[in-house]
Amino acid sequence: MDVQIFNAFYVNMYSALLLGVLLIILYIKRDIYDFSGRVFKYMIILNIILLVFEAFALIVEGVDDSFVRLINYILNFTVFLLTPLIGFLWAIYLDNKIFETRGRTKQYIAYIFPFGVGVILSILNLFFPVLFSISAANVYSREPMIMVNFFTLFMLLMYVAYLALANRKMVDSKIFRGVVLFLFFPAMGGILQMMFYGISTIFSMFALAIFSTYIALETIGTSRDNLTGLFTRTKASEYMNELIHKRSVFGVIMIDLDDFKQLNDTLGHNEGDKLLKVFGEVLMRVFHKDAIVSRFGGDEFIIVRNNFDSDDLDFYKRSIYREFRNKATSNVFSEDFKFSIGCSVYSEGCLKSGEELVVEADNSMYINKAENKNFKRRKTDN
Repeated sequence: MDVQIFNAFYVNMYSALLLGVLLIILYIKRDIYDFSGRVFKYMIILNIILLVFEAFALIVEGVDDSFVRLINYILNFTVFLLTPLIGFLWAIYLDNKIFETRGRTKQYIAYIFPFGVGVILSILNLFFPVLFSISAANVYSREPMIMVNFFTLFMLLMYVAYLALANRKMVDSKIFRGVVLFLFFPAMGGILQMMFYGISTIFSMFALAIFSTYIALETIGTSRDNLTGLFTRTKASEYMNELIHKRSVFGVIMIDLDDFKQLNDTLGHNEGDKLLKVFGEVLMRVFHKDAIVSRFGGDEFIIVRNNFDSDDLDFYKRSIYREFRNKATSNVFSEDFKFSIGCSVYSEGCLKSGEELVVEADNSMYINKAENKNFKRRKTDN
């Protein structure tokens, strides 16, 4: 095997392996609830497919066999067909990061133009070699219209770069740097691959861009609370907005630990932190499916639960107490431990925003807190 082909094969497969590991990490972290996160996941999957297909196209090239020649053609055809699609996903992802809204359907339709061009040219290539050809000796060759494919994809990426630049005053600096990283590597990979025939860099550069973007946009300012390991309130808000957009029935549950300040004052902040960690673990056990569990701040927690009804609240309240008794072995967590809980529900036809749902759940929680205090006062009087 030619050294250059082996090196290209190795780089592609290594890049695909790293992206596979990243995809597994995303699934383990359960950090792909929002729209941009799902698009990011689809980009990873598509990039892996393109890397593997291109790698094996390099390996089978030159093998003098009619069946292998057919495999080579199918591999290259698929690569040309799907390459503009990854550009479309890149554009949607960056657009969502820049404008933080999904109400840009017309813009998304414009982004699909390069993919449409790629589909048309790929289908034409079945009859006329406009993008590539495979000789009788099973050798791949570029054809003139490949530059059209490259140019439409490149212009799409440049347009998104222009959007980021034009709106840089309203875009967070972290987002802007991420967009630049996102676009730089694929653009460089594509230019090098067009300039120097025989090298394969574009999809490995796409993989590098995905890693760079993940570091710049998805991990800096992490979505996890440092103390409890739960999601932050930002993640809960993103999930709420996603469910509202989908018109799903869901509930917002607010929880506040009663007398937490007193515990901190009498036993110290270390014991208080221990209680927060244990309670966070309990919430994760109770709300382990179809829910985002977040630390709202201090001793308050917020849970966004899909397919929730207000009648479910008592069930979850009892479950939390049961799991807490099983989990809390320290004598610090006495039987007098109480928390206040309240909820709001987003149902069909509801016009409330995420912020309004949080306020409603918060008010409901404080009603419960007042009831707990009255109960405690009556118990003391007796």
